[in-house]
Amino acid sequence: MFELNPFTFSYRDTDSSKKLFLKTKIVLAQGEIVAIVGPSGAGKSTLLKILKGIIPEHSTGKLDGEILYNGKNLTGINFDLNLRLILYLFQNPFSQLLHPTTEEEFLFSLENFNYSVEEIKKRGEKLEKVFNLPPLWGKKTKDLSNGECQKLVLASLMAVDPEVLLLDEPTAFLDPLARIEFYNFLGSIKGQHLVIIVDHHLEEIRHLVTRYLFVDSNGEIKEVIKEEHQALKSLEKKGRDKESITSNINLSLNVKNLSFSYDKKNPLLKEINLRIYGGEVIAIKGSNGAGKSTLFKLLSGMLRPSQGIVELEINKKIIKHSKLFEVVGFVFQNPEAHFFFDTIEQELKQSFKKNRPTEDTLKSFFNNIDLSTSPFLLSEGEKRRLSILMTVFLGKKVILFDEPTFGQDEKSRMVIANLIRELKTQGIIQIMISHDDSFIEEVADRVYHLEQGNLNVVS
Repeated sequence: MFELNPFTFSYRDTDSSKKLFLKTKIVLAQGEIVAIVGPSGAGKSTLLKILKGIIPEHSTGKLDGEILYNGKNLTGINFDLNLRLILYLFQNPFSQLLHPTTEEEFLFSLENFNYSVEEIKKRGEKLEKVFNLPPLWGKKTKDLSNGECQKLVLASLMAVDPEVLLLDEPTAFLDPLARIEFYNFLGSIKGQHLVIIVDHHLEEIRHLVTRYLFVDSNGEIKEVIKEEHQALKSLEKKGRDKESITSNINLSLNVKNLSFSYDKKNPLLKEINLRIYGGEVIAIKGSNGAGKSTLFKLLSGMLRPSQGIVELEINKKIIKHSKLFEVVGFVFQNPEAHFFFDTIEQELKQSFKKNRPTEDTLKSFFNNIDLSTSPFLLSEGEKRRLSILMTVFLGKKVILFDEPTFGQDEKSRMVIANLIRELKTQGIIQIMISHDDSFIEEVADRVYHLEQGNLNVVS
């Protein structure tokens, strides 16, 4: 179906700009599940955009070479003809939403491609069960969690029965159960579509994958046999013992009888009580839509509770709701919510007014990065690391991490883990939402589970 002839792509037409390139022809056939692996920021998402035709049809940059789909190039009139045949799930699913309600969003693709009322009903009923969509009906799309949004967008894509599915981190925001259900679904359609997937949960999809494409840190694309991918992916876990540190009892975040509801009828959070001391790292787990991100908005002062209080005590001085934003840093689920300027350099200067990371820290977070580049042109993994640095060096007493490791390879996860350990030694309160169990095991002192409005300690 796809014929990838040797090509070179770069966003900037200069010798020094970062390139993505292929030296040897690769053909991808109907029915395969192809995994694209490689370090964060190497160009995996860029390759998916090339296969969709977004590059160069709707993107700046220079593409030299030829990529064919069913014997034709991917640009011009062929791009329009392939709209239904080649579908792309972005890493950030909110960038694909068009409608204010979940039902409208789900039905849009079917209506857009002129399916009959009977066919829409038939396909809708099938996918409702596969993706457990009924709990989403009646919600505003802006109120969805990233995991819920990801399920909705993927279901709407599958509804039109594409020939090719390009999936960019499709399980990044899914809880473990939803991730298993998705992989089961992927197994059920194996052989029916060409699926090309970027996913860091490689061990969980290994039994499904038929081939691997490896994008190295220089941007070169290589085909590797299935047995070799473990050696190439540089995702070997190098576990560390958790550092111990005496909690700073002069700093504490206190949550008392906290409750919250969006509609005043169905409470999302119920009388939550929690105390966290300086130097502690807390992890919060829970299913998609359980209210984890809402809890973070309450802890940061972005939302007011229906009842109860959130306050930070510093050397017996109490900071209440209206002033929490002065002492709480929030790494949002969507990294782009942090960006306001045209270049990475401007973003960093704005954030580093009080503190400045060392050159070694910058190099560990970004390999050969061009600071004059727009932050919006980074890979999703690089955007996440930039948003973490921008937040950490604001000098806050509390840092909230919403999915800190999404889009990260093992090397990048270790860099983030080391940063969290360093902040721990400084007595910073750190709270994370994560579905990454191995990462939680590495860095968290306590783990809580949020379900049906209740927050219970796990370990």
